[in-house]
Amino acid sequence: MKRRDFLVASSITALASNALAHQPEKKTTDVFVYGSTPGGIAAAVEAARRGLKVTLACPQPHPGGMAASGLCTTDAVRRHLFGGFVLEFTQRVRAEYVKRLGETSPEFKLIHDGWYYEPSVAQLVFEQIIANEPNLTFLPAHHLLRATIDGGQIKQVELSDAKNAQQMIAAKTFIDGTYEGDLAAAAKVPYRVGREARDEFDEPLAGIHYMNFRTGKQIITADTGEASPAIQAFCARCIFTDDKEQRVPIEKPNSYEQHLPDYLPLLDDFKSGRVTRWSSGVTLPGRKVEANGHIEWLTSLNCPGISWAWPEASKAHRARLARFHIEHGAGMLWFLQNDPHVPEAIRSQVAPLGLHKQEFTSNDHWPWQIYVRQGRRITGRALITQRNFMPDDKGQTPRVENPIALGEHSFDVHPCHDRRFAVDGFMEGVLWYPKKAQGPAQPGQIPYGALLPKTIDNLLVPVAMSCTHVAMSVLRMEPVWMTTGQIAGIAAVRADEQKTNVAAIDPARLAADLKIATNPA
Repeated sequence: MKRRDFLVASSITALASNALAHQPEKKTTDVFVYGSTPGGIAAAVEAARRGLKVTLACPQPHPGGMAASGLCTTDAVRRHLFGGFVLEFTQRVRAEYVKRLGETSPEFKLIHDGWYYEPSVAQLVFEQIIANEPNLTFLPAHHLLRATIDGGQIKQVELSDAKNAQQMIAAKTFIDGTYEGDLAAAAKVPYRVGREARDEFDEPLAGIHYMNFRTGKQIITADTGEASPAIQAFCARCIFTDDKEQRVPIEKPNSYEQHLPDYLPLLDDFKSGRVTRWSSGVTLPGRKVEANGHIEWLTSLNCPGISWAWPEASKAHRARLARFHIEHGAGMLWFLQNDPHVPEAIRSQVAPLGLHKQEFTSNDHWPWQIYVRQGRRITGRALITQRNFMPDDKGQTPRVENPIALGEHSFDVHPCHDRRFAVDGFMEGVLWYPKKAQGPAQPGQIPYGALLPKTIDNLLVPVAMSCTHVAMSVLRMEPVWMTTGQIAGIAAVRADEQKTNVAAIDPARLAADLKIATNPA
């Protein structure tokens, strides 16, 4: 062989070998779950415990979703209505604090029997639950690239890890555990994002909406009830402390001047007496304080208007939006601590606060992810609306076909537009009632069909389920999503046993088999 021919042949061989080396690795599992939110974890764990081989992947580096990212309360108005994985999680949290603090510690009461927790404790509990399941493979920091669809079923998904190595995973059943409905969207499932008009489903609280949240009364405007692309604000739900040994000082972000116009209106709020003190939020063990967006403060950790693009945004765009929320929070705290125009009473109250060394240790002590209060909502085989939670004259909410869980929280929506659109001092989109249990929303049944997309037979969506914006304000609580996630897990098991898909099984005994309540009474 001539030298030139040898070099050409060698080059072709090297290119072929390189191409093979970069082909995605192919794997097979029984159940694939995307999204390690509490709902996604519940689904994966339930299926794995019942003998199925499960792969749980998520774009975040840590499991737990918002429960491990600053949402330190398992939001339930009526705790007695929850069972299954919800109680397992809260009991494990409680047991961890018994070990750390002891039941006689003054701080032990702060955890409310395991329903309140530090993010690091919630993360640890989820990590332990996942690690204890030999049938469960966990893939953190893996982003979904695409899904392959054939004959009304997902055949496989393709993922990319933090080093851009790709792999393809085939499964019998797929479960979307993300807040955003990313797997469903990749499978071309139709969905909703914005707010429906009041008349579309006869929902009195739908569309453009103002309310006096102190009285629970709606404020009628010329555009009340109109459909809107504006969804509720997200925030970086932070953990602060005044413990000098654990405190990490708040640094002025480089983007401070960009955010400053958002903070300056607070000076008028202080001057008018509208705002007189910093609202500290939930107190946790270890001198930690959870801070959330605030509906009383017209400027808070919330970022109304910035969230609208999030549900459909790309990986890079979401990273930029998340950074905006974190820098907004950092800038606001720095402003309250340092700006000389802020009243001394406010500055002295906020000055001792800093981030906590023990929380979010690889993310400069800011939350792993921002608080995504709602994402996509799939078009399913059943639809949940405001009416599902509205009692009739006898005090009963509607009964649905094949109920598998209960939504039991109050209507709860943070502002959808910023303070420039306020009416009578109240921000647009807010739904909040001072007495949640006595509010208009009462426990209502969730139908199995709300988890089933119309177009895909082997996919369940227990988080970004089929519902309206108003209904999602009740459903968007982690105990509900843990419950519907666990239902999705056992549904995958039943489909495997019956050699069919999750759309074809009889869901009648799913909730009963898990001792999950479906009767609102």
